[in-house]
Amino acid sequence: MRKILLAGVGIIISTGTAYAACIPTPSCSSLGYESSSSCEGGIKCPFGNAWNCTLVNKITEITTEITEIKKVIEEGGIGGKGDTSNCVVGSIFYSDWTCSYGSVIATKAPIGVVIYSDNAGHGQVMALNSIGTYKWGGYGTDIPTLQNFTSASVASQDLASCKNTAKIIAAGDKNKYPAAWAAHEYKTVGTNAGDWCLPAAGIMTSIKNNMEQINIGYDLVSGTKIERNYYIWSSSEYDSDFVWLLYLNFGYGLNYDNLNKSYSSVVRPVLEF
Repeated sequence: MRKILLAGVGIIISTGTAYAACIPTPSCSSLGYESSSSCEGGIKCPFGNAWNCTLVNKITEITTEITEIKKVIEEGGIGGKGDTSNCVVGSIFYSDWTCSYGSVIATKAPIGVVIYSDNAGHGQVMALNSIGTYKWGGYGTDIPTLQNFTSASVASQDLASCKNTAKIIAAGDKNKYPAAWAAHEYKTVGTNAGDWCLPAAGIMTSIKNNMEQINIGYDLVSGTKIERNYYIWSSSEYDSDFVWLLYLNFGYGLNYDNLNKSYSSVVRPVLEF
């Protein structure tokens, strides 16, 4: 640097030169912004008039995958809901959605006993214990979306526990239909509120036909066995005043006219798998 001193004035003039590094601006296409026109949900390139129309969709897909993985973990493990192909009537059903028959797996959490199976990996599980007694509710009201079953033989074919329960829930709040709402709000380890339902009449028939086998399962996990001397509400409607119940005393199975909808009876939720 050369210095010049002017007489009487303290001025130093530097003739040195400073240089700035020059970095080329990246192209939009090299960054994945390949659309020349804007698109709904697209992201604009900061260096020009180009858009990325797939990035937002990819972010949405990743977010959805994370949500699903989190739900799987909460519901029973990384593998998702377990293999239910061996879940036969009387099996112990665990929080990871697997079964064992005739013995308990000590490292797992039992949440119910299988009371119905189609022998193809699907069926229904009844909770380990009653969750209380509740009125069915809505006496004098025929829920229009629910089929009316006016004979035990036809009612015994109804297996739609959760579909029935969803229709009852949609027809009124917990003050109007306490039994269905109690089942709907029940939850355990590995399940959430909304997973459990009032059993349909056909599920009650399966209990009657397999009671000894089912109660062996309850004995193994210290659950409450199905008793002969109490009524259990179903979700299958008879008419505006009555619904089908399970009552096993005196050889009964399905019954409807001993209690009407205004009475209280046992709620024993079921889980479909």
